[in-house]
Amino acid sequence: MKGKIKMNNTFKQISDTIKKAKNIAIFTHINPDFDAFGSALALYFACKKMNKSVSFFSKANLTEKQEVFIDKSWINEICNESDFDLFISTDTPSKNRLGDYGYLFKNNNETIVIDHHQNVDLVGKYNFINTSFSSCSEIVFKIIKALKINIDQQIASLLYLGLSADTGSFMNTNTNSCSFKTAYELSKLGADLAFINQNQYRSFSIKEIEIRKYLYENYKILGECAYILVDLAALKKMACSKADCDFYSSELISIKEAKYSFSIIESNKNFYEISMRAKSGYSVRDIANELGGGGHIGAAGAKVEAESIEAVKDKILQLINKR
Repeated sequence: MKGKIKMNNTFKQISDTIKKAKNIAIFTHINPDFDAFGSALALYFACKKMNKSVSFFSKANLTEKQEVFIDKSWINEICNESDFDLFISTDTPSKNRLGDYGYLFKNNNETIVIDHHQNVDLVGKYNFINTSFSSCSEIVFKIIKALKINIDQQIASLLYLGLSADTGSFMNTNTNSCSFKTAYELSKLGADLAFINQNQYRSFSIKEIEIRKYLYENYKILGECAYILVDLAALKKMACSKADCDFYSSELISIKEAKYSFSIIESNKNFYEISMRAKSGYSVRDIANELGGGGHIGAAGAKVEAESIEAVKDKILQLINKR
């Protein structure tokens, strides 16, 4: 199924399936970003408005910045399959990316998959998978509208949070006219733009400043590629997690001379998570695909096992130099 997208259902078919369900479980990918949280939690609160029994599941540890927007009480960890009659995944292209919850998306369960990535190998009984959307939050917005639910400030803000994050505050190459139209509609519905922009882009704790300091002191640039390597020792020294450093590749692509950027973060011994970015006119999607990952033209990633972080770096540079 990888590389192929099953025929999409309509927004009405998706919404009708949600309406029929009584007990709904919602999931997103491991190491969730703001689009993952925003799309999943907006749908969670929309279902609550319909008086559904609904739970959102994730085993992620929230970053300091995520804690500003997300209440831990909204998140559950243990999912009993028999408690639910509908399982929904947002912003997740593969069962592996669902982590411990991937087994729930099997043929005998009622499942919905909502996503905007290419090379999807996670498909449900019902699907809306469309790469023309710059964020999964945009798709969920349309599904909630199809549900004819009153979108309050909380839902609008969560959707705007995801949209803003995945477009890089509307500066990434995936930004399109639909992105701006959705932002306009969400702002009209009461999304708290001032709070989101202040806390997402213009507020940093001392710990976050130290994490940025490590980036600026340790990044390298080779030709047209800027990169940063972060091993377990570095994470320990900064007293942070992999999720705290996820922005590194996005920051490095802002270097004028860089056409490509990437970060390699050692999440466990000899397991490395790669985040890649490319300027307009360039692509990192195929590179991520070759590494067993995926994503978008301007933003992609992969997770690999290797003997050393240097070996992973050399492989990525080799793939970039082939282009």
